[in-house]
Amino acid sequence: MATTMVRSRRRGRSSGPVSVALTSDQRERLAAESHRRGLGLSPTVRTLALERLTEIADERQLARAERWQLERVRELVDEIERGGRRRTVGKAEIDALFDEAIGSARSRGGPASPAG
Repeated sequence: MATTMVRSRRRGRSSGPVSVALTSDQRERLAAESHRRGLGLSPTVRTLALERLTEIADERQLARAERWQLERVRELVDEIERGGRRRTVGKAEIDALFDEAIGSARSRGGPASPAG
């Protein structure tokens, strides 16, 4: 059972304390993590909370990127199904594009070959 009470102000960031009710098992686990990190209990709670907030933000960003990519793929599939982008590209044209890219990379000081 966890309860959070936050004292906040209407303006700016809250600098008040946060109280969290923990079961004895949760407190023991938190104390063990504090010991592993070499931190006190409060800094460990703060660190874990901030780490989790970062993970949540990263997960949301990844989900947005995946949705965007899926939308682009669906648009491309729709375009192909409507008859667009049906041009066949031969091996010679693909080889020429790669040769051009490799030459460009060499002139910029990049890798000399596709293998690196």
